Parts: sequence; C-alpha cells; structure tokens
Amino acid sequence: MNEELLLSRYKILSKLGSGGFAEVYKAFDTRMERVVAIKRMPIGPKTAPRALREARTVALLNHPNIVTLFEFETTQDYYYLIMEFIEGITLQEVLTKDGQLSIDQSIAIVSQICQALECAHLNGIIHRDIKPENLMLLPDGRVKVMDFGIARLKNSSLTREGDIVGTLPFMSPEQCNAEDVDERTDIFSLGVVLYQMLTGVSPFEAETTGAALFKILNSTPLHPAKINAKIPRGLSNAVLKSIEKDPEKRFETAAEMRYKIARYKSSSASAKKLLSPLFLSAGTEGWMAEALFPVEFEGSGGRFFGFLYEYQDILKRFFSSAVVSFLSLFLLQTFPFYAEPLALAIPLVLLFSVFLFPAFGVGLFLLVLVPAAFSFSVFFGVLYLILGAAYWLLLSRHRPHLSLVPFVVPLLAKMEIGIVFPVVVGLIFPPLWAVALAGLGCLSLELADIFGTTAGRLHFLNIENNYHIIGATGAKSFRLVPLLIEPFVRHPVLLVQIFVWIAVGLLVSLITQKRSPGRDIFGVIAGFVSLILGYTWLLERLGAAAVPFSQLMQQLSFSLIMLLALLLFFAPYERLQKERLEQSIVREESGMTGDRSFEESA
Repeated sequence: MNEELLLSRYKILSKLGSGGFAEVYKAFDTRMERVVAIKRMPIGPKTAPRALREARTVALLNHPNIVTLFEFETTQDYYYLIMEFIEGITLQEVLTKDGQLSIDQSIAIVSQICQALECAHLNGIIHRDIKPENLMLLPDGRVKVMDFGIARLKNSSLTREGDIVGTLPFMSPEQCNAEDVDERTDIFSLGVVLYQMLTGVSPFEAETTGAALFKILNSTPLHPAKINAKIPRGLSNAVLKSIEKDPEKRFETAAEMRYKIARYKSSSASAKKLLSPLFLSAGTEGWMAEALFPVEFEGSGGRFFGFLYEYQDILKRFFSSAVVSFLSLFLLQTFPFYAEPLALAIPLVLLFSVFLFPAFGVGLFLLVLVPAAFSFSVFFGVLYLILGAAYWLLLSRHRPHLSLVPFVVPLLAKMEIGIVFPVVVGLIFPPLWAVALAGLGCLSLELADIFGTTAGRLHFLNIENNYHIIGATGAKSFRLVPLLIEPFVRHPVLLVQIFVWIAVGLLVSLITQKRSPGRDIFGVIAGFVSLILGYTWLLERLGAAAVPFSQLMQQLSFSLIMLLALLLFFAPYERLQKERLEQSIVREESGMTGDRSFEESA
C-alpha cells in the first residue's frame, strides 16, 4: 500500500494497528495537505453494519472531545473511514503504568468525556463502549472519545433488543441482559472508568467472563473512599450513583454527572497542566515529549533546565526537608523542652522524614512541637494543637511542600529579601493560592517578630519591636491572649501590611497567568510599584508612620534586580519550548512525525 496513493489521494505513512474488524493507517492527504487516520474494513455481512453505523454516528457529531470523521469511502473490497489523526496516549496506557490518578486528574478527564457524551446523546447516539482503550489523551489537555463502531442510533434498525454488545467489565447490567439501552448505559460505563481512575482497581474485574457478568449484575462495589482515603465522601457517593444496577437510580444525563463531580476539583490549573505528567509516566517519546517537555537544550542553560524538570520532585523534597530542619532547630531552642542531645537529633530525624514521606514528615514536625508549646504555656499549647491539627488536615496532608512556603518568610526577612515574597508567589501560583500564601507568609513574619527576642524594628515597618512575648513576664498564663492581640490593636498597620501583601500577590498572579516574558516582567514591576505605594502612600493616608522611601528602596532594589535577572534567564526556556511545539506541529502536518503514534484502536 505504500507505493501508490490509496483512493488516488492518500499516501500511507505507517500502520497504526489492527483488530478483528479493521486496520488503521496513518496517511497523508495529498489533496488537503494534512495527516489523517484511515480505518479500513473489508466488506462483509459482519463488517458492513459496523462500518455504516460508525460512519453515520460520527458524521452526526462535531465536538472537540470526539474524533472527527472527514469522509467515508467504499471500494469493491473495503470500507474506508477517513478520520482526523490524533497523537496521544490512551487512558488504558496511563492506568497500566500509574494504577490510579489524582482526584483533579480524574475529574479533568471525566468532565471532558461527559461533554462528549452530552453531544452524542443530544444527537440520539449511545456509544455503548466507553472504556479506557477508547479514550485518548492529547498533549494539549484534551480528551477524545473514539470508536463509535458499536454505537446505537435511537430508532434505528441497525441495533435491536437481544443484541449483547460492549466490553466487560465496563458493560452496564442492561447490556449484559441484552436489554434496550439509553443514555444511562454510557453513564454506567463512565462511572466504572472513574472508579478505576480514582482507586486503581476496576469494580467488576474478574478472571472469567461469567464471573464478570455475575459481579456486574449482583455485587455491590466497595465504597471508593474505603480504597482511597483521599476521595471526598461526596465524590465517592457520586461514583456509586453512576454505577447503580437500576438505571433509574443513576444520573439522568451526562451533564448532571459532570456538574456533580466538578465541585470536587480542588485545583484551578488547566487540563493541560494537570494531565501533562501522565505523558511522562507513560513513557512518552519522540516529538510529543519534545513538544511537552523540552528539557534537552544545548549548552549549560539547557542542561540546567533539564535538570530542574527531571529532578523537580527531589528538589521539592530537599526544599521542604531543609525548611523543616532549620525551623525545628530554631524553635526547639526558642522553646526549650527537650534535652540538648534530643533537641539536636530531632531536626535530623525530621530532615529524613520529610524527604522520604513529605506529608508524614510535616505532620511529625508539627507534633514534636506540641510538648514545647505546652511547656511555655498551657493555653498556648492548646491553641497551637488546635491550629496545627487544622493546618495539617486542611493543607499539609494534601500539599506538604506548599504548606511550608509561608514559613520561609522569616528566614528570607533575616536576609533582607523577605519583602519580595508576595511578588514571587504571585509569579508562581494561581490567584487563589497566591492570595492564601501571601497572607499566611506575612502573618508568619509578624508573629515571628512579636514572639522573637531580636531588638530593633518590626521587619519592613517603621515600628519599634518592644514585644518579645517569649521573654515577657506572665506570658505563661492567660495573659498571653492580650499580649498577642496588643501589637495588632496598637498598630493596625500590621493588618494593613497583610492586606498589601495579599493585594500584591493577587495582582501579580492575575497579570502573569498567561505566561510570556513580557507579562512576567510587567507583573514583577507592577508588584514592586504596588509594594512601594502600599508602604508609603497607603500608610500615610491611614495616618500611620510610612516607611522611609530610601529604606524601602534599599530593600526592594536588590530583589527587583534579582527577579528580573531570573526572568530574563528563564525567557529562552519559554521561547525554546514554544519553538519546539511549533516545529512538532509543522512535522505532523508534513507527515514527517516519528514512529510513536497513537490513534483509535481498530
């Protein structure tokens, strides 16, 4: 087939796969000058209904999450479905490698499948074979639903009650009983896929066909939250609702299912950002890896970027373990409770604990400080225990590295660069996270000053630090409460400073959300200008003592130069990334892509 044009138009480039009914080829359309996928099926009594059904159903659909059918051709011996060529990885490949996905990744995938099914169902089409092998993940974050070969057209004679079609263990009970099906059979299959993504196991998997049918018809799957404790109870209930035996108890529509599960997505990151790690874990090679993860550039700069990307998880662990080790060493000296040898050994134990098991290590760090807190004050111990437990349950348990970021501010302040913190978090994190981290970072700095023993002024403010709660008389009683509140009552500027940091973090994050060197530089400059206005003009308007402009510029100038230098250093990385992506698209359109290609299964 490679020597002459197929159908006088298509140059076959490679064979993508084959199955019992069809063969799939990658080809170049010489008329439209684009790469396509061609599914070829021999003409026969078994293949004719399948080919006609798939051509008719896909032709009715035009949706970004459904594979597009360009043309349907026939010859004396074969049917040809000319479809868009999509290059990615199937969900089955991802699950085979990873076992289970994160909650946000699972929701990002299922939400797109729901949108595809909404389109199909509105056009009277039931897919009837939703399974990981028929779901393709693309590098741009999209998910494509494929293979409508056994789809059912409502009011069509191509399918009838009594036909058993589908794939175990994703078939609905009504499919297993050869009953008539409707939209809810696709919801059942999608619920099984979601269950497997969240837990790593299929609810109806069995060694034999008979056993799988029995489980689908009779057994009640284990609650997903009992397999994966990270799954919220509400999401777990939604999964079970989607795989109810009785169709009447399932979600009525794919839209209802999508709205129900979308509320449990905790990240505002794009689908591309959430799903891109799956391409690495599945062993993506060739042009796709270059387009998504361009970490192999020439020169020392390229090697540096490659190192950062390849070892990012290890670097995060190093960061977290170092922060916890330094903090614990300082705090155990500030609140002496443990004997000196133990006080020196604990930071070392925490160093390795956080590096090996981040969430557990951060929890252990918070726990070892409880006796020291009680030794200082019973009230303070109770207060710390409540706040520490809440912080770990709400944040550290799920995002241990992120939960330590605010506690870096006092360390940065000692190096006279802490004031740049709200700009940095705005540059790195999405708006909501930037707001939370900037506010918590400023609060941690102020509390460190108020509790500390260092003489002088409060960091970044024109206020004498006369508090030093640790050495205050009577601090080991309930007088701790007024001692904590007094600085904020006497100097409302401490609350204003928190507001300024939050506003700066939000502003920078909003400006730099759509990343580009120009936006990044503008965002940094806007952040620094806002800090200057906040510490001078705003404080004066509120009747507080403004920070001397010369002092403020002294603290900001070095940080500004350093940040702009870093942005300029990273600009070639973003430019090269964009160039690699554009080159890969050009290679695809010219039919010169590498060997690793994926298209819908035959």
